[in-house]
Amino acid sequence: MKALLIYNKEDYDKNKEYVNWIIDTAQKKGIAIVLVFKDELLLQGTNLSDDISFVINRTRCYEISLIFELNNIRVFNNSMITLMGNNKLACYNYAKNKGYKFPEIFISWEDKQKVLSKPNFGHGGFGIGILNEINLNDGTYRFQQELVENLAGDIRFFVIGNKIIHAVLRKQPKGKIISNFSQGGDIELYHYNNSEKDYVEKFISDLNIDYAGVDFLLTQSGELIFNEIEDVVGSRMLSCLGINDTTDLYIDHILNIISKK
Repeated sequence: MKALLIYNKEDYDKNKEYVNWIIDTAQKKGIAIVLVFKDELLLQGTNLSDDISFVINRTRCYEISLIFELNNIRVFNNSMITLMGNNKLACYNYAKNKGYKFPEIFISWEDKQKVLSKPNFGHGGFGIGILNEINLNDGTYRFQQELVENLAGDIRFFVIGNKIIHAVLRKQPKGKIISNFSQGGDIELYHYNNSEKDYVEKFISDLNIDYAGVDFLLTQSGELIFNEIEDVVGSRMLSCLGINDTTDLYIDHILNIISKK
C-alpha cells in the first residue's frame, strides 16, 4: 500500500522527527509512505497517482485536500477539517450554528486593552496580542475578539476518529495572554469528566475528524468555551508527558478506514 505525506518544506524542517515517526510506524504496518513537499507537488504533480491509496495532508491548505478528493482519493484530514482548522472565523461560524459559546467577535470596540487581535489564518499562538499592542498594518488578515479573563487554562482535546483519546491542560506563563506549549505554556494531563467528554464529542458530531486537536478555554468556574481546531496536530505535548501512542492509533485509524473502501 502506497500513500503520500504532504508537508510545507519549512514545517518539515521543524518536524523531521515526527515525520520519521509517522513513516516508520506506517512501514511496520505495511504502508509505504512517500514524503512530498507542497510546492513540488503543485509544480510537478506526482507519477504515483494511480497507486496512491490515501494522502495525509499536513500543509494546512484545504485546496490540497480538495485536489485529491476530486480524484476520489481519501485524504486525512478532509478538506472541511483543514479549512476549519486554518480559518478561525469559519470555525466560529460552525460553533455558532451548533449553539456553542465562543469568545465574541467584534465589529466595533472602545476598550482596546480588553480586545484580542488574532490572525484569521494563524496557528501556534503566533501573532496574537492585545489590540493596542498589535500593528494592524502588517498585512495580516486579522479579526478582533473578546479577551476572556479569569481562565484556569486552555484544554486541547486530542481527537482520532471523532473520539477523544487524551486531553492536555495548557496554562498561561506569567505575563502572557496565550498558553501555547511552543511559547512556554505549562502543561499537564487533563482528566476530563463524562459531562465534558459528551460536550466536546457533541461539538464534533457533525464533523469527520481523523486526527486533530479541539481546543476549549476552561474558566475558573469550570465552563468550557470553544477556542479553535488545530488540524495539523502533533504529539509533542503528550510525549513530554510520557504518552506516545497517538501515531500508532492514528495509523490504525487510517488502516481501518482504507480497509473498508
